[in-house]
Amino acid sequence: MVFLISLGIAILFVVLFDKPLRKHPAPFYAGSAIIALAATAVSWSGAALPAGFAAYLWPVLARGGLAGALFVLVMFAGAFPNGSAPIKKLMPIRGQLSIVASILTLGHNAAYGKIYFVRLFANPASLPFNQLLAAICSVLMLIVMLPLFVTSFSCVRKTMHPKKWKRLQRSAYVFYGLLACHILLLTAPGALRGDTAYQLTVFVYGAAFLSYLFCRTSKALSKQKNAAQLARKQVGAALCCALASAGAAFCMGAVGEPETPRSLSDPGEAQSLEESNLLQTTEKGDSEGYQDGVYTGSAMGMNAMIQVSVTIENGKIVDVSIDSSRDDEPYFSDALTVIDDILASNSTQVDTVSGATYSSGGILDAVDAALEQAGG
Repeated sequence: MVFLISLGIAILFVVLFDKPLRKHPAPFYAGSAIIALAATAVSWSGAALPAGFAAYLWPVLARGGLAGALFVLVMFAGAFPNGSAPIKKLMPIRGQLSIVASILTLGHNAAYGKIYFVRLFANPASLPFNQLLAAICSVLMLIVMLPLFVTSFSCVRKTMHPKKWKRLQRSAYVFYGLLACHILLLTAPGALRGDTAYQLTVFVYGAAFLSYLFCRTSKALSKQKNAAQLARKQVGAALCCALASAGAAFCMGAVGEPETPRSLSDPGEAQSLEESNLLQTTEKGDSEGYQDGVYTGSAMGMNAMIQVSVTIENGKIVDVSIDSSRDDEPYFSDALTVIDDILASNSTQVDTVSGATYSSGGILDAVDAALEQAGG
């Protein structure tokens, strides 16, 4: 869903601002930099965000949604038949779009690199295997992207020999491949768990990258001078790629373990890396004897503050609800099982969740903070 929203925004951006972007790109670069810096500041501060914003707009702006969608448009700009309407629209601003996407990508990496890159280099064993590989892909993508980013500026391009510049730009294919691997590594586990949101993500990204691969290859190998004929061929192939991607996503859900029902659901949505697989036990206080009422508390999770509401009736905990959080999926949903333990034991003296240590620990700390207001 995040990618579809991001792609819609990216297409609308191109339709509305292609001419200003081509003639006066600097304000767009500045705006992208502001978004990137804001995303980094909010992530590093751990500030809580409204549920709706955290669920839909935050992944688009800070978790690479819009950047990925812009890169997809840049990809397909070189895959459409020459002379077609999309290529006429995209090719004149391909470099500018890639610069905007790169700036947003740098913001995404800065926002989450404080946690994940530190873990990758300082304690790689704390990352599950798929996240470890995804983090390595991120580093490799940055290595490939930075030269492409710098040489996409027209002032830099003009100083380079055309053939040398073109050879360098071919490394973009490596970047696209790493991007596809990075996304698959982060979404495949959720799809295998039977999570329909992740199955949809696998389907959409799979259809996009498979279609690009075929369209770009068919254009390079095609000897047809008839652009309309090539376009029809590419459309048919894209539909086949979409069906193949849908089949793959369905099979992943069929062979994987069914998703465990949750008593509560996180307002946030996929896109990134998360926590250690170690089981930890947290020393918490007993909850009996508190004053009746509804109390709120907050504490730091993996990526940001987690805010909860705790309902006390007859001196006992009868409900815990999540008011806001931006911790990554599917780990935050795993962490929610700790709420069942709290309610069952009427205490926060319970274990954190293996594989979701920081998120579940943040929930326990937030519940404790709420209980302190109830007389704990």
